Amino acid sequence: MTFNEEDEMGAATSTRKRLMGLGAAFLLTLALPGCSVVYACPAIAWNNTVEVKLEGRTEDVSVVELCADGVCSVPAPVLQQSDDPVGLETLDPQQLETFTPEPSVTRIPYFATKIDDSTWNISMEMAAPDKAVLRALSESGEVLAERDVSLNWVRVGGTQRCGGPAEAGPIGLTIPA
Repeated sequence: MTFNEEDEMGAATSTRKRLMGLGAAFLLTLALPGCSVVYACPAIAWNNTVEVKLEGRTEDVSVVELCADGVCSVPAPVLQQSDDPVGLETLDPQQLETFTPEPSVTRIPYFATKIDDSTWNISMEMAAPDKAVLRALSESGEVLAERDVSLNWVRVGGTQRCGGPAEAGPIGLTIPA
């Protein structure tokens, strides 16, 4: 079987079309990733803060508490330095075979920090509730003042796209005499 000139020209044209198609596909693969840029957010967690300003008889206030979404603030932990070694429990292989952890939900509390006699900051990890209950408590746990508050958050870091830390307040709370 022999090819004539017409068959050779058809084969050359077909090869050219394939090469042009492959070239176009290659250029398209270079161009498309530019349209679908993956944007990674640098911050993976942050704290939002509510500033509380107490007025009135602040000397009886032991702690300020903010409650929202079923979670109430607790006094911020104070880290104590100690020379005592930390006790760790190590499970042996037989214990590991029979160990079954209990599933549970851990709610991370909001932390209340006293700045001075009339200023408290409530810190909450990535939570920004719209409404909350604010309380001032005595050392014995007696409620000295309480009010429902609406929180208006203002982002103070990060970006619109990724989010970031926000602040609300100052929120006033009057302690009666």
